[in-house]
Order: sequence, then structure tokens, then C-alpha cells
Amino acid sequence: MKYFILMIMLISIPACREEILEPYNPAGNVNQPIQEKKLNYLNLVMTTSNLTYEFETGVEFNSSDTKIFISIVDCEKGKITINVISGNNLIFVTSIETETINIVEKIRGKIPDKIRVSCNNFSGKLLLQLSKADQ
Repeated sequence: MKYFILMIMLISIPACREEILEPYNPAGNVNQPIQEKKLNYLNLVMTTSNLTYEFETGVEFNSSDTKIFISIVDCEKGKITINVISGNNLIFVTSIETETINIVEKIRGKIPDKIRVSCNNFSGKLLLQLSKADQ
């Protein structure tokens, strides 16, 4: 009898399991940017739904040669604008309204201080990476 009850419990436990998303999982956090920053590196991931919002984040770069990588997937509508700023100067600007995979640009001669991302009724997934460019 003990084995029968134990078998029933073991069978029913996995059937009741709910999938739980870990904190900061980009699949589960909508309209919240997830970012990882360190010296000469920024990784920003964001899943949006009808988002109209602007935010800015500082970066720590000491290299004047920077590579920027942008991918927009599952773009349903709206527009997203990305500005890379050095001091009070814009050193890179792009506005995207369609699905765009693997844009890679190099910024030479300026050290980025911050990134500004502006969403205008945007629904989609953004991956933005800044890193030190190879010489």
C-alpha cells in the first residue's frame, strides 16, 4: 500500500508543475529593458508591446573604436530610435520600423557615454550590443 501511494504522488507531482520564468528572462519581461554592462560592453534586450517610452543608460567605454550590433525581430508596429551619445554629441542614430536582422556598424574616433532608446508605439524584440571594435 505504501508503494502504491508513493507511485501516485510521484506521478502527480510532475503533472502539477508550472513553468516558472526566472527573473530578468527576456521572454517573460515585457516593456522592461534587460541590460548587462561592463567596461567596453553593453548588452540590452527588450521585448515590447505597444510601448511609447524613452530611456537612457550610461555606458563605460574607454575605447574610441566601438562596434554596434542591432537586431529587431517580431516587429509588429511602431518605431524604435537608437541614439549613441558622446558628451553632448550624437555619434550614431538610427530609426527602425521593420524587422531588421544583424545591423553592424562601427563608430570610430568618439567614446560613447550613453545610449538613448525611444519607442513610439513599438511592438517587437530588440537586441542591442555595443562592444569594443577590433582594430
